[in-house]
Amino acid sequence: MLPDQMLWLHLLQLSDSAIPIGTTAHSFGLETLVEDGVLTVPGLADFLRDYLAETGTLEAVYCRVAHALQADSAAFLSDWTRLNARLSAIRTAREARTASLTLGRRFVQLAADLIDPALSPGLQRVLTADKANIHHTTGFGLVMGVLAVPVDLAVCAYLQQTLAGLISACQRLLPLGQSGASKLLWSLKPAIIEASARSADRTVEDVTATTMLPDLASMRHPTLMTRLFIS
Repeated sequence: MLPDQMLWLHLLQLSDSAIPIGTTAHSFGLETLVEDGVLTVPGLADFLRDYLAETGTLEAVYCRVAHALQADSAAFLSDWTRLNARLSAIRTAREARTASLTLGRRFVQLAADLIDPALSPGLQRVLTADKANIHHTTGFGLVMGVLAVPVDLAVCAYLQQTLAGLISACQRLLPLGQSGASKLLWSLKPAIIEASARSADRTVEDVTATTMLPDLASMRHPTLMTRLFIS
């Protein structure tokens, strides 16, 4: 098997939306928006396109920065801690922030269990130092850097995984069938590429949390009378 083939196989497995880290338990505020009648099937494409332009771009920037961290450098752990702490500070909704940290911890732990420890000292270091301080996007970027997946490909894969998870949540909340979900995910691929490209020339200082509607919905999620999702 050629090295590029192995890289693709690793990427396909780790970017699968069905990867066992608990993604299906979270809607990131979408459940509240559906309950309020704000989010409907006809408006779903526009909503997710805007989500990618805002939250997607922000998370893509953090994914890129994590991808570039050098695990063998003296400053690695301090840079890693600051990066995740900064993202926690701007994820104002507690449920969405906790969900991101939970998924990130589980993702890096799963990757560390799969990858040869000799090839992944950075994963072992972050898990030993502070398991609770790993966001999903930074954890994904770090793992993709360890596997030498090109950064643009890694960012697109992360956004695809995130979008697939949100669409899956909508299938359980809205009258959205399998065919409709597949067509929706397919149609939004240009928006994924645009968000990735937009993040390429930005730094963490350039992006802030601007998705007020999902954030407010996430904050209100614990008050719903019945809930299918944790967030």
